[in-house]
Amino acid sequence: MHGLKTLQEKVLSDVLKLKVMLKSIEQGIYETERRLSQNSVLIVLDDVDHIDHLKMLAGSKDWFGSGSRVIVTTRNQELLNAHNVTTRNAKLLDVKEAIELFSRHAFGQSKPVQGLEDVSLIMVSKLGGHPSALISLGSFLHGKDKGEWMKLLDRLICSPVDEILKRLETPDDGVARNIIPRFLTL
Repeated sequence: MHGLKTLQEKVLSDVLKLKVMLKSIEQGIYETERRLSQNSVLIVLDDVDHIDHLKMLAGSKDWFGSGSRVIVTTRNQELLNAHNVTTRNAKLLDVKEAIELFSRHAFGQSKPVQGLEDVSLIMVSKLGGHPSALISLGSFLHGKDKGEWMKLLDRLICSPVDEILKRLETPDDGVARNIIPRFLTL
């Protein structure tokens, strides 16, 4: 739950443009509702997995002023149903968008470096346009030599897509981790 207090502080600090320090999650709920109810805000909550997390970060539409939007990304449809929100399915990236996203994280530029074009395309194709998987894989491979790329490519080729995506999912405890090493231990 420590991570939720930090997220509440970040949301409040970003919206209010001042440093906010909270003593507890409960204070975060109170301050969010009290201080943002008069503000029109745009808040993006990415990869939310628990209904409690959503309740503590964006409990109800009354917490925010008129015209506010809270965008939540999740793989948990039940979470959205329980919170009674309007849903939209996000489209996956096409190959061009996927290779650019992957390349930005793997190489720090919009295209693969010379010599890794084909390997990059195979990896991106295997991940099927899933942005979080592309970011995780690209970030993990950043700065690695071609030999390490080829070892990982062999593992990707030999694994079913569903298994790869499942291993690339973040754990549902809200704690950020480097998730690629779990994939390497298939």
